[in-house]
This record gives sequence, structure tokens and C-alpha cells, in this order.
Amino acid sequence: MNRPIRFGIIGSGWRAEIYLKLAHLLPQQFQVSGVLIRNPAKYQPLIDKWNLTVYNSMERLAAESDFVVLAVSKSAAASLLLELTALQIPVLAETPTASTPAEYELLRSSALDFPLIQVAEQYPLLPHHQARTAYIQTGHLGEVGHVQVSVAHGYHGISLIRKWLSITDTACEITARRLEVPIMDFSYRGREAEDDLKTEQQDIAIMVFPSGKSAVLDFTRSQYFSPLRTNRVLIRGSHGEIRDNEIIRRLGTEETEYMNINRIQGGQEGSLESLSLHELRAGQLSLFKNPFHPSPLSDEEIGIGQALLNMSSFLHTGTSAYSLADALTDIRLSFAVDEATALGSTITLQDEIRSAK
Repeated sequence: MNRPIRFGIIGSGWRAEIYLKLAHLLPQQFQVSGVLIRNPAKYQPLIDKWNLTVYNSMERLAAESDFVVLAVSKSAAASLLLELTALQIPVLAETPTASTPAEYELLRSSALDFPLIQVAEQYPLLPHHQARTAYIQTGHLGEVGHVQVSVAHGYHGISLIRKWLSITDTACEITARRLEVPIMDFSYRGREAEDDLKTEQQDIAIMVFPSGKSAVLDFTRSQYFSPLRTNRVLIRGSHGEIRDNEIIRRLGTEETEYMNINRIQGGQEGSLESLSLHELRAGQLSLFKNPFHPSPLSDEEIGIGQALLNMSSFLHTGTSAYSLADALTDIRLSFAVDEATALGSTITLQDEIRSAK
């Protein structure tokens, strides 16, 4: 049996705890070599809970690790990523790598060509999104020309748009608006809900790429926590479409196939297994198999675990799953959506990432 992937963690927030949980539940696959925390005394309960070795330098942590996970606040990420780059340390960076246009420019000019950076953009790695990607790759939808994504904000949603449309650069025409819509309050992360009507912002952007492919990015923040706002996905190809978990495609001039993406899950009804995802299927097609079954992980945790597997594979094969260039492309398009929203007009963006190389 191969040894576990051994990684260190820089950071101590809730995101870092997901990586610690994965290593705890999957010791045969992952092992945390230690952590680098700015103020260990402040996080002593966390250190005790996970029995962590604390390091005081990036070099010492990296020496005990296959790679390090950078899981810090978005305001600290870019500067620490540049430090890791200077030290030639392989890094899996949490999102976002840049939170301001200035940080974007700094990383684009200083770190873009560093070959050992991958970014843990988890949304394309969530099971149902992986299944949709796998179905597109069968070719059954023909040429995919339009997608609508109402799943996540900014660069997260854009990462899905680019994945499904096979867009590799930032060239794009964007029109965006911010709307105000009513919603009843709902409890969230321990906060008690008030029984009254609130107002929330809904951002909608239309993106048209030079190839003629197009997308709609539609999101409101309550989708992250309120059951009153669900996610929606539409992927339109020349021979059919995926609408959420429903698939329709052309079989012939007078024949159409209808299928659902079905979740095969243990621990339900008479099953004595743990509540763990086996796979996602559409008819006879297996579109996603959970590499962590039978551990009881959420889809978010499965996606982050997949990012760890991808990083290890990248270091062994050189095949990138989601590079810093990918992350900067999505961030730049996200900034452009924000700009178009603020202006209330259409803006045109050129291919900035490639021009930096």
C-alpha cells in the first residue's frame, strides 16, 4: 500500500479544520505533518484537539511535507504565496489567491510562472459538478455553447462556467446588474432568525466570449445558507442539455433520451452502511465514484479531499488540475463582473493572463 499523502498547513481557521478533519477520517490517504500558526497560544485548543506539531518556519514545515496547504485569510494569502514561491515550496493554495486588483497584478507578474502552485478551487470538484463535467466529456451533448450557473459567487461560479464551456482565457464581454429582492430571514451559523421580511442583493451577469459561447452568472448570498434559495445549473449543448440533475439528449431525428443523475448513497432506508456517497450515475453511465467511500463526508469535504489528491498527482505527473493561472483568470473575470455591476453597463476584457507570460 502506498504511504499517505503528507501535507503541512499554514493557517488555523475553519478552512484549515476541514483539512484536519479529512486527515483524521482518512489516515490511510492523508497525514498532517504539522501546522504553521502565527500565534500558537491563541489556538492551543485547536492544537490539542488534533494533536498537532507546530512549526515556526515555512522551511521546516515544508521539509516534513510533500507540500503545504495555504489556508489563511484572503487578506494574507497573496503575500504568503509570494514567500512560498521565493522558497520554492510546493503549495496548494486556498481561494482566493488574490482579493484585490493590486494583489492580482502582483501575482500575475511575480508568481505566475512558478511551477509548483496549485489552487484548491473546490467547486468543479464537488460530486454533482464532476458528474456534469463527465457527462459533457462523453460528447453526448454535442458542442456546449451556453451555461447558466446559480451555485456560488464570483470566481467560484466562473470556474464552473469556464470548465463547462472550455474557456481558457479572460477575453470576454460582460453586462451585469445588481437587483434587490425580498426574502424572509433565516437562522444562520448560530444567529437567531427574525420573523420578518428582509432585502437581499441578487447579482446577474451575462458573459459573451469571442468564440460566441455565452453564460449567465446568477447568485445571491443566501444560497449559501438559506433553504429558501436553491442552486440551479443549466448546460446547453447542440445535442441536448443538463438542467440541474436532469439530462435530455437527441438520439435521432425522432428519438430523444431522458435521464436523471442519480445519487447512490449508503446508510439510507435498510442500509447498514455509513451515510456515505458511493457514486453518481445516469442510466448505465457511472459519472462519479467517491474515492473516499465509506467515510461520511459532505460534498464540500469530498471536493477538498479531491483537491489534495490532485495536488499529489500534479507533483508526480506534472498534470495540472487547477493552476495559479486558472485561479487568476477566474479572479480577473470576477473583478470584471463587479466592475460591470458598479457601472451598470457592458465592459470588454482582453486576454490578460496570456499576455503576462
